[in-house]
Amino acid sequence: MLKILNNSLNGITLGQRKVDLDDATLNKSSCSLEFDRKHKIQSDSQVITVSSSETCDEFSLNGKIINFSNLEKFAEEENPLVEISGEENYFYTFPQYNLALYIDYKGKLFLQVLIYDESIKDLYENRGLRYLDFQKSKLKSLITFYGKLIFIPHVSVGNFEFNSSLSDIIKEYDILEKIILDKKNILWINNFALRFDNEKLTQITIFYDKKEIIPIYYNEINISSEKGLSELLNKYDGIERGKFKYLFKELGLVVAKDFSEFHFFEQSLLKFWANLHRPITSW
Repeated sequence: MLKILNNSLNGITLGQRKVDLDDATLNKSSCSLEFDRKHKIQSDSQVITVSSSETCDEFSLNGKIINFSNLEKFAEEENPLVEISGEENYFYTFPQYNLALYIDYKGKLFLQVLIYDESIKDLYENRGLRYLDFQKSKLKSLITFYGKLIFIPHVSVGNFEFNSSLSDIIKEYDILEKIILDKKNILWINNFALRFDNEKLTQITIFYDKKEIIPIYYNEINISSEKGLSELLNKYDGIERGKFKYLFKELGLVVAKDFSEFHFFEQSLLKFWANLHRPITSW
């Protein structure tokens, strides 16, 4: 197993001079070394990267085993820089560890594990989005159409189609998050909550920060705007559900008056939403 300990990988330390490394270390089949070019005498060159020569499915980082069962949790905690290669593989760069990973999620392999010297941090840390921002932008680009969500009552929201299975959604959107349904069979992805009944998608809820509202359109009406909500109330029977929401039974839609929440539901859940005296957390 590859072992990273502070600024060393498998015992080879960044900054070591070439002259101080024995032939066995220089010829290690498990590692590749890169030296700087600042020195006139080649033997004085110092190690600036150490990387794995072969693929692996786990490695040790300062005593912690990193593999595909805990990689996403690790990424959420450390928030690395992320890029996608032309082969749809992922580069994760962790500046706090001077660590770069080249990842094949489909094959569950680390194609390369690399540590780099402080002197070349800019080469590895000058591009990419932070993981948490990347996940938001990735989901947004997958479900929107020209920057907006299209809502078709009881059929779909964006590219999410009601009655899709959980496995279909994971496959379609290449969801990287660790898939955990809560007790109410709700899958949380950023600010989207997807509810499943009998293993089928029955409800989509979007929780919005006002700074990040994606326009939601129904029949050319922007229902995520004051003007659009007024149009809906004029055209359809909008029922107040509590003090803060409007229910449009015909559309399978609930809109918070401050646009902080949008609930889209499949026909089978109408009886629950239509019972105005039943708390929405009870089903």
